[in-house]
Amino acid sequence: MTVEDRDQWECLLADWSAAYDITRSDDEDDERPFKAVPHADREALLEAASPRLLRAMVREDHARRTAAAAPQDVP
Repeated sequence: MTVEDRDQWECLLADWSAAYDITRSDDEDDERPFKAVPHADREALLEAASPRLLRAMVREDHARRTAAAAPQDVP
């Protein structure tokens, strides 16, 4: 893992580990070794080739879930 990847990995864990189970595969053949599973939906799996990509995916997933859970204003 590069220094940038390590930094992104640490940020990912610090920012999102309270809401997602975040793991990294040691399998060298795994093309998407970085994985996150939201605590609120254990059936969902986010996978990425780098921690930077996984951070972006988690942010988008969290924003989508938050928006879907928010009450809709109906006039």
